[in-house]
Amino acid sequence: MTDNILEFCGRSAKPRTHTFIDQVDDEDGAPRRQNRSHGPNMHTLLFRSLKLILESDETDLVRDARFDMDKAEKKLKAIRRRLKGVQEQAAAKVQQLTAAETKLTAAIVAALLSTREAKSDGS
Repeated sequence: MTDNILEFCGRSAKPRTHTFIDQVDDEDGAPRRQNRSHGPNMHTLLFRSLKLILESDETDLVRDARFDMDKAEKKLKAIRRRLKGVQEQAAAKVQQLTAAETKLTAAIVAALLSTREAKSDGS
């Protein structure tokens, strides 16, 4: 029965980290510590957000696309998918609003005609 139990490392286990301390010499020759990341940074994991794409100038976007063409193309495909979805939603909303406008216009016209007929019958 106990062979189905998993053990998890507690607080005593050494935490995993993605940085290490590298010792470099200062300008005056004194050693100093420098944290250096040896894993992927956010720039290597993600392409710019939509907001940052809109705020960026062309040279920055060209540099980013050149840095990782695959991520740039994935982002472009995602933007195109989202754009298509928004266009479809907008087209459906236009259809709904047009149908509602037509029905309400017809109801108003019918109400006006019935009001005129009632007035002409009563006079």
